[in-house]
Amino acid sequence: MNKEKVAVLFTGGRDSSLVACLEALQGREVHLLTCNSGIGIKSELSEFRVQELKSLFPEQIVGRTVLPTYGLFRSIAIARLEEDFKRWGVNLVLLGDKLAIHAAATVYCVQNGIKRLVDGCVGYQKDLAEQKSVAIEILREFEAEYGIIYECPIYHFGSQDDVKYALLTIGLSSKSLEGVSVFGDAFTEPTDQMVEEYMKDKLPICHEHVRFMTETKDIVNRFKYKEPVVS
Repeated sequence: MNKEKVAVLFTGGRDSSLVACLEALQGREVHLLTCNSGIGIKSELSEFRVQELKSLFPEQIVGRTVLPTYGLFRSIAIARLEEDFKRWGVNLVLLGDKLAIHAAATVYCVQNGIKRLVDGCVGYQKDLAEQKSVAIEILREFEAEYGIIYECPIYHFGSQDDVKYALLTIGLSSKSLEGVSVFGDAFTEPTDQMVEEYMKDKLPICHEHVRFMTETKDIVNRFKYKEPVVS
């Protein structure tokens, strides 16, 4: 019997690590997806977390795939950076990064027959644009257009300490092993309206990326040169 596949947006941090554990504990085939947009200060320690997970769940964790999102992130969040700051007046770059992550993960899911995508968004960090409920709902609708269910299994889990103790109970270290973004530490919290407007403004770029990455191969194959048949 084939296991149900699930893709986990994985950073090596506590929250995404706990989500990966919970999915593995339910016997699912877990694909860890880490996106690299080029704006992060990498933490090589995240590989240690991958090995921890694989040791604990050798039958469930199939490995980690790093998805490059440099160009996609630039198109969404950097190409019109000055205009975006003038329009919304706050730093929404990491929200653009989240959109790029979802577009890239959607391509992976479509190509690998995965119908469920989860991450470690948590309610205790809802001051962050990408973890607000309005952002999660828009991303849920985006994924649904591709037949993918998007969920945040620990959104209502509790506090950061609750996550730490859950990791220790399962058998993982409770340290955060993720990298940090050079665009982090913004001190102005955007409104829900800002988040919604920004995301809806950028979503066409995401849809175009998914279309290009999933359909271009078929187009190329259709017109690929074929050797003439010699009679």
